[in-house]
Amino acid sequence: MKKYNKGIAIFIALMLLFLLSLAAIAVLLTAYNYNNICEGQTRRLKAMTSAEAGINYAYWQLRTDLTNFTNDHYSEATADTVTPGSNGMTVKVWATGPVSGRYTVRSKVTYAKTQAI
Repeated sequence: MKKYNKGIAIFIALMLLFLLSLAAIAVLLTAYNYNNICEGQTRRLKAMTSAEAGINYAYWQLRTDLTNFTNDHYSEATADTVTPGSNGMTVKVWATGPVSGRYTVRSKVTYAKTQAI
Protein backbone atom coordinates (compact mmCIF):
# COMPACT_ATOMS: atom_id res chain seq x y z
CA MET A 1 0.00 0.00 0.00
CA LYS A 2 1.49 3.33 -1.12
CA LYS A 3 0.88 6.63 0.65
CA TYR A 4 0.63 9.67 -1.60
CA ASN A 5 -0.33 12.19 1.10
CA LYS A 6 3.16 13.19 2.22
CA GLY A 7 2.84 16.74 0.77
CA ILE A 8 -0.62 17.47 2.19
CA ALA A 9 0.79 19.19 5.31
CA ILE A 10 2.26 22.09 3.33
CA PHE A 11 -1.08 22.77 1.61
CA ILE A 12 -2.90 22.73 4.94
CA ALA A 13 -0.30 25.08 6.42
CA LEU A 14 -0.61 27.46 3.43
CA MET A 15 -4.42 27.47 3.64
CA LEU A 16 -4.27 28.15 7.37
CA LEU A 17 -1.80 30.99 6.80
CA PHE A 18 -4.06 32.44 4.09
CA LEU A 19 -7.12 32.32 6.39
CA LEU A 20 -5.22 33.96 9.25
CA SER A 21 -4.00 36.68 6.87
CA LEU A 22 -7.56 37.37 5.74
CA ALA A 23 -8.72 37.59 9.36
CA ALA A 24 -5.90 40.01 10.21
CA ILE A 25 -6.75 42.21 7.22
CA ALA A 26 -10.42 42.28 8.25
CA VAL A 27 -9.51 43.31 11.81
CA LEU A 28 -7.16 46.06 10.61
CA LEU A 29 -9.72 47.46 8.14
CA THR A 30 -12.38 47.48 10.84
CA ALA A 31 -10.09 49.36 13.23
CA TYR A 32 -9.16 51.87 10.52
CA ASN A 33 -12.80 52.54 9.60
CA TYR A 34 -13.79 52.86 13.26
CA ASN A 35 -11.04 55.43 13.75
CA ASN A 36 -12.26 57.49 10.77
CA ILE A 37 -15.85 57.37 12.02
CA CYS A 38 -14.80 58.54 15.48
CA GLU A 39 -12.73 61.40 14.05
CA GLY A 40 -15.69 62.55 11.96
CA GLN A 41 -17.99 62.47 14.97
CA THR A 42 -15.48 64.46 17.00
CA ARG A 43 -15.20 67.13 14.28
CA ARG A 44 -18.99 67.38 14.00
CA LEU A 45 -19.35 67.70 17.76
CA LYS A 46 -16.72 70.45 17.84
CA ALA A 47 -18.53 72.21 14.97
CA MET A 48 -21.87 72.04 16.79
CA THR A 49 -20.29 73.40 19.97
CA SER A 50 -18.62 76.20 18.01
CA ALA A 51 -21.92 77.07 16.32
CA GLU A 52 -23.61 77.28 19.71
CA ALA A 53 -20.78 79.50 20.95
CA GLY A 54 -21.33 81.74 17.92
CA ILE A 55 -25.04 82.00 18.69
CA ASN A 56 -24.27 82.89 22.30
CA TYR A 57 -21.86 85.53 21.02
CA ALA A 58 -24.60 86.96 18.81
CA TYR A 59 -27.04 87.02 21.75
CA TRP A 60 -24.46 88.91 23.76
CA GLN A 61 -23.95 91.37 20.89
CA LEU A 62 -27.72 91.87 20.59
CA ARG A 63 -27.99 92.58 24.32
CA THR A 64 -25.07 95.01 24.44
CA ASP A 65 -25.10 96.73 21.03
CA LEU A 66 -28.33 95.90 19.21
CA THR A 67 -28.32 98.64 16.58
CA ASN A 68 -24.73 98.29 15.39
CA PHE A 69 -24.77 94.47 15.35
CA THR A 70 -28.00 94.19 13.34
CA ASN A 71 -26.98 96.98 10.94
CA ASP A 72 -23.49 95.57 10.32
CA HIS A 73 -24.24 91.82 10.36
CA TYR A 74 -27.61 91.23 8.67
CA SER A 75 -26.77 88.38 6.24
CA GLU A 76 -24.20 85.64 5.70
CA ALA A 77 -22.24 87.90 3.36
CA THR A 78 -21.84 90.53 6.11
CA ALA A 79 -21.66 88.08 9.04
CA ASP A 80 -19.34 88.59 11.97
CA THR A 81 -16.55 85.99 11.89
CA VAL A 82 -15.55 84.42 15.20
CA THR A 83 -12.75 81.91 15.80
CA PRO A 84 -13.45 80.09 19.06
CA GLY A 85 -10.34 78.48 20.49
CA SER A 86 -7.55 77.01 18.39
CA ASN A 87 -9.47 74.14 16.79
CA GLY A 88 -9.24 75.56 13.25
CA MET A 89 -12.96 76.30 12.95
CA THR A 90 -14.46 79.63 12.01
CA VAL A 91 -17.98 80.67 12.90
CA LYS A 92 -20.04 83.21 10.98
CA VAL A 93 -22.86 84.83 12.96
CA TRP A 94 -25.57 87.20 11.81
CA ALA A 95 -28.99 88.37 12.91
CA THR A 96 -32.03 89.18 10.81
CA GLY A 97 -35.17 90.90 11.89
CA PRO A 98 -36.95 92.21 13.76
CA VAL A 99 -40.10 90.32 12.87
CA SER A 100 -42.76 90.96 15.51
CA GLY A 101 -40.02 92.36 17.73
CA ARG A 102 -37.89 89.22 17.47
CA TYR A 103 -34.55 88.68 15.77
CA THR A 104 -33.43 85.50 14.08
CA VAL A 105 -29.83 84.59 14.91
CA ARG A 106 -28.01 82.32 12.47
CA SER A 107 -24.65 80.64 12.72
CA LYS A 108 -22.49 78.75 10.19
CA VAL A 109 -19.32 76.81 11.01
CA THR A 110 -16.60 75.92 8.51
CA TYR A 111 -13.76 73.54 9.22
CA ALA A 112 -11.14 71.60 7.29
CA LYS A 113 -12.22 67.99 6.83
CA THR A 114 -8.60 66.80 6.86
CA GLN A 115 -7.74 68.57 10.10
CA ALA A 116 -5.73 66.58 12.61
CA ILE A 117 -7.46 66.23 15.95
